Amino acid sequence: MENTNTSNTNQAQEIDVRKIVRLVLEHWWWFVLGVAICSLLGFAYYMRKAPKWTTDASIMLRQKAGGAQFDALSMLGFSGNTAAEDEVVVFASRGLLYQAIDALNIWDETAVRNGWRWEGEFRNPALTLKCIELTEDADLGSFVVTVKPTKSGYKVKTKMGLFNRSSVKVSNLGDPIETCVGTISIHANRPLSNDTTYRIVHARRELVVAGFRKEIKVSQHKKESNIINLSMSSPVPERDRALLHQIIEQYNLNAVVDKNMIATNTAAFIDERMAIITEELNEAETALSEYKEQNNIADIATQAQLFLEASSAEQRAMAEIETQLSLVEYVDEFLRDDTKRNNLIPSNLGISDASLVGALSEYNALQLQRMRIQRTATEDNPVIEQMNAQLASMRQNIIASIGSVRESLKIRQRNLQAQDSKYNRQIKDAPEQQREYIRVARQQKLKEGLYLYLYQKREENALMLAATSMPAKIIDMPQRDVRSKNPKLTKLLLICIILGLILPAGLLYIYVLFNDTIDDVKEYERRIKAPVLGQLVQNSRNAHIAIREGEQTVSAELFRLIRTNLRFTLPADVQSPVILVTSCINGDGKSYVSSNIALSLAILGKKVALVGLDIRKPMLATYFNLNTKGHLTDYLAEPDIALEDVIIPSGEHKNLDLLPCGTIPPNPSELLQTDRLEELFAELRKRYDYIIVDTAPVALVSDTYLLDRIADMTIFVSRYKYTPSEMIDYINQVIDQKRMHNVACVLNGVKGNRMGYGYGYGYGTTEV
Repeated sequence: MENTNTSNTNQAQEIDVRKIVRLVLEHWWWFVLGVAICSLLGFAYYMRKAPKWTTDASIMLRQKAGGAQFDALSMLGFSGNTAAEDEVVVFASRGLLYQAIDALNIWDETAVRNGWRWEGEFRNPALTLKCIELTEDADLGSFVVTVKPTKSGYKVKTKMGLFNRSSVKVSNLGDPIETCVGTISIHANRPLSNDTTYRIVHARRELVVAGFRKEIKVSQHKKESNIINLSMSSPVPERDRALLHQIIEQYNLNAVVDKNMIATNTAAFIDERMAIITEELNEAETALSEYKEQNNIADIATQAQLFLEASSAEQRAMAEIETQLSLVEYVDEFLRDDTKRNNLIPSNLGISDASLVGALSEYNALQLQRMRIQRTATEDNPVIEQMNAQLASMRQNIIASIGSVRESLKIRQRNLQAQDSKYNRQIKDAPEQQREYIRVARQQKLKEGLYLYLYQKREENALMLAATSMPAKIIDMPQRDVRSKNPKLTKLLLICIILGLILPAGLLYIYVLFNDTIDDVKEYERRIKAPVLGQLVQNSRNAHIAIREGEQTVSAELFRLIRTNLRFTLPADVQSPVILVTSCINGDGKSYVSSNIALSLAILGKKVALVGLDIRKPMLATYFNLNTKGHLTDYLAEPDIALEDVIIPSGEHKNLDLLPCGTIPPNPSELLQTDRLEELFAELRKRYDYIIVDTAPVALVSDTYLLDRIADMTIFVSRYKYTPSEMIDYINQVIDQKRMHNVACVLNGVKGNRMGYGYGYGYGTTEV
C-alpha cells in the first residue's frame, strides 16, 4: 500500500512538472517580452542614473577611555571596548556632521546635465543659490532649481513636490527671481554653456544632515578593536572624500577641546588664587617693611634667624597643610555651587590625597562622557538622566571625602602648631619687637611659599595644555574604491533578465489561479471516470458542419474516430440506440458535436435521426440553416400532430433527418415527462439505426436527467480552456450516483499542438 501511495505521489509530481513546462512553452512569448522590456528599462535606468562610488576611511583611537571603571569591568571578565563603541555613536552624531557640512559649505547640491544623467559638482560649482524670502512650505522642505542658458537670457524652472512648479525667463541671474517657492537669486561662478542645463537642490538643513547620515556608515572594525571604519556612497566621490576627512578633523578638534577643558578650568583657578595670594603676599611684605621702619630694626633678622631656622621644618609643613586646606576648600566650594554643577572640576592642583584625586578623575571622565552624549541627545534622554544621577551621587561622595581629608589636615595642623608652640615659648622672653617681627616674617614666608607653589603648578598646566595630541589617528585616508561602481551594467542587466522571467511567471501563476479550466488533455483523461471517445480540434473556420462525405480535414477525421469508438462503446445487444449528447454548461459545443456525430453515422450509410431536445435554447435549426424551427414541442404537447409533420430532412445528407425543437414551451420539465415522449422514441427506433439527441446542459437544468429513461448512452462534451476543471468532479459524481448510465466523454476545442496520440497525422495541426 505504501509503495502504491508513493507511486501516485511521484506521478502527480511528474504531472505537475510537465504541466508547468507546458504552460511555460505555451506562453514563451510572455517571457521573451518580459525580458526585453525589463532589459530596456534597466538599460535606460543605467544611462540615466549617475554611478555611485564608495569612499571609505579608517582611524584608530589613541587612548582607551573608561578609567578605573573600565579596568574593573575587564578584571571581572567583561570583554569589548566600550570607549570605541561610544565613539562610533559620536562619529554618526548630527552635531559632528553639521559641523563638517558647515565647514565645507555643501548645504546645496549642484549638478550639470550630461546626456541623460546629472553629474554632481563639488569644488567649483557653476551656480550658487541665495534664498531671499521663501514660502513656509519651501522653508520647511526641499525644492529643485534648474537653469538653462538661452540666447536671450536664462530659463529658470523651479519644482517643489509633484504639483508646485514654475518657469520664468530672466536676463540676469543675479536679480531677484519670483518663483513658486518664493524669491531667490542665483550667482554664476563661471561662464555657463548654452547647450548645458544646470541644477541646484536646496533643502532645509535638518533634511540635508539626515540625508548624509543615511549615506555615512560608521562601524567598529572588531569588537575589541580601537579601529573605526567610515564609509559612504554617492555619485560625487570627491565630495565624500572631503566630507569624511572633515568629520575626522572635527572629531579631533572637539575631542581636544573636551580634554583641555579640565586644564583650562585648572588654569583659571590657579590664576584666580595667584591673584589673591599675590595681594596677600604684598600685604605681608609691606607689613614687614613698615614694622622694621617703625621700630628702627636693623639686625634683628640675625637674632631671629636662629629661631626661624629651628622652626623651618614645621613652618614648611604648616605651609603645605595650609595649601592643601586651601585647595580642598576651593574644590568643596566648587562642588557645592549649583551654577557649576555641569562643569569639570579643576584637577592637577597637587592635592596629596590619592583617593580624592582618583575620585575627581573619575568624576571628570564621566562628566566628559556626558558632554559628548549630550551633543546628540536631549536632557530627558534616559542615558543622560542616568548619568546625572550617577554624577550627583559621585559629587556627594567627593564632598564627604573632602570632609574627611579636611579633618585629617586640621589634625596634622594642630600637631604642628603644638610643636611650633615650643619654639614660641623659647622666644617669649625675647623683646616684644622681636616676637612681633617673627610673627610678621612668618606670615610673609607662608604667603611666599604658597605663591611659588601655585606658580610652579601654572607652568606645569600650561605645558600639559600645549602638549595635547590628537585622539584619532588616521590609518587609511578617505579614498574612493575604484571597484565599487554601482550600478554595474552587466549586473543590472542580469537582474533585469531575472526580473523579466519572474514577472511573466507571476502573471502566468495568477492567470492559472483565476482561470481554472480544463487545459491539460492527459490530466482530463486521467481524472475522468468515463471512457473518452476522442478529442476535437479547435474549430477555426467557425463552421457548424465539420464533416461531409469525402472531406479529409482534421475535424472530419476526428469525428470519424469518435464514430468508430462510439460503435465499440455501445452495448452489442442494443438495436437502434438512443444517444444523448449533453454538457455541463453552455458553450461546450454539444450541439456542434451531436450534429457532426449524426452526420458521420449518416455518411456510413446508417439512417440517423437528430432530435433537438434542448428545448430551452434550441440551436439545431440554426446549424442546418432550416427555414422552419420545427414542431417537436408541439408534437409532444398535441396528440393530433403526426410524426411525419415533425421530421425534416437535414439537407446535408439523405440519411440524416432532423427533429428540431420548435416553440419553446413554458413547462419544459413537465413536457419531457409525458408518455408521448416515450412513444416518440419507440417509433424512432423502428425507423432509424441511430437516434442522436441534443439535450440541455446538466449542471444548469434537470431536463437531461429526465431523458435517461429512454437513452442507451450519454456523451458528455467538455471544451478545452472553457469548461471549469471542477466540472470533471461533477461528471464523476453523476457517474458515481448512477444518475445517468453508460457515460462516455468527448473533449472539444483542443488546440492542434495539444492533441494527443498523434491526431492530425498527415492533416496539419489546424483546421483548414
